[in-house]
Amino acid sequence: MHYFRKLASLGNLGFRASTLVLRFLLSFYIVKFLGYEATGVYGLTIGAIGITPALLGWGLNYFVSREIVGKTQVFVASRMKTRLLVTTISLAVATVIGLLVSFAIGFPVTLLHGLIIALLWLETYGLDIHLPLISAEMPLQANMIVFLRSAFWVPFAIGVGIAFPALRSLDVLFMFWIGSYVLAAAALVYFLRDWPIRQAFLGPFQYDWLKERLRYSWHIYGSDLSIVGLAYADRYIVSYLLGLTLTGIYTFFWSIGNALQTLMQTAVIQLALPRLFRASKQGSANEWQVIFRRELGRTILFASLLGIGIFIAAEILISSMSMSDLGQHRGLFVLLLCAAIVRSCSDLLNIGLSSLEKDKHYAAINILGVCMSICIAGISIYIMGLIGTGVAALLTALLLMMIRLFVITRSSSNRPSLSAP
Repeated sequence: MHYFRKLASLGNLGFRASTLVLRFLLSFYIVKFLGYEATGVYGLTIGAIGITPALLGWGLNYFVSREIVGKTQVFVASRMKTRLLVTTISLAVATVIGLLVSFAIGFPVTLLHGLIIALLWLETYGLDIHLPLISAEMPLQANMIVFLRSAFWVPFAIGVGIAFPALRSLDVLFMFWIGSYVLAAAALVYFLRDWPIRQAFLGPFQYDWLKERLRYSWHIYGSDLSIVGLAYADRYIVSYLLGLTLTGIYTFFWSIGNALQTLMQTAVIQLALPRLFRASKQGSANEWQVIFRRELGRTILFASLLGIGIFIAAEILISSMSMSDLGQHRGLFVLLLCAAIVRSCSDLLNIGLSSLEKDKHYAAINILGVCMSICIAGISIYIMGLIGTGVAALLTALLLMMIRLFVITRSSSNRPSLSAP
């Protein structure tokens, strides 16, 4: 069993490392061949894609991920069906409202906007499926699907753009991205071939569960919005204060740092989720603390090594591709990488808070975080310009990590038995 766990961990790392490398190359391709303004538009699109699942998620994924740990396939499938139906209704209503507002104010809806809307739908579904698969202890399958929808298409899109200059556009990139969901959907169907999907589909909608969760999920909903606000607010501040070109430069370096954090989340941190929840429910406080310290040490080690590797690789590529103008912003790059390492540790601390059922603390810290981020970023960018985004990101990440660590230390030490009511 230990051997298979190690093998699964290596598989997760392989998929996420491949995703990291391909997304890494995509960032260079967009900057080199599409320009900084297109990079800025791409970055704002990524921001919208990141915000939408939280905005229309109503805080439900937090509870779904926690409640299905250790449950049967029938239970998991039924809960996912209810969750996805809520997602579909929310996306449909939001899309209709968005289109009506656009037409009312005379905003032209182009092909690019249509592609972005499609990606908003698909990526929201993707997240709503990914998290339950992780909690159902299917991380390898979940990360393979992430690879298919997030990175598998990248070399084909880059190849077409290099071979045919007329096809170097965000429209073409987004078409390849959307097309990747055909493979992702096929993989999902295969992985769930033995699940009681038909039984879950024909079963009743879990209205009582939804009503109960929506009554108490407001603080989690606010927390989810704060988390994505913490991740994506900076680029909109940069766009407003410094313009689309500098937004493109910021987005380029941010995307590389975020690739580090994403890899850590799926290859290291999310694997700790079922372990910490199981220890909290079944073990003692000491057992939970031992597991938590081990996972935190692993996160610090892997994130630091990965950050060094990414910096070296980026420097080599920037030099070899004659992108000296990006080299002028090396300080920003270093700050954003350091912030990504610290945020990776904070991601694990968030899981720790959740496993201790510190829901209100979890939400309050995240809401505080986005307020801190917006204030610190606004002041730093106004005073220091583009480098201020890096200073703000690192300072905010450090402050939030220390707050979370303080709460976890007090909470875990004051509970002799985590499994006790």
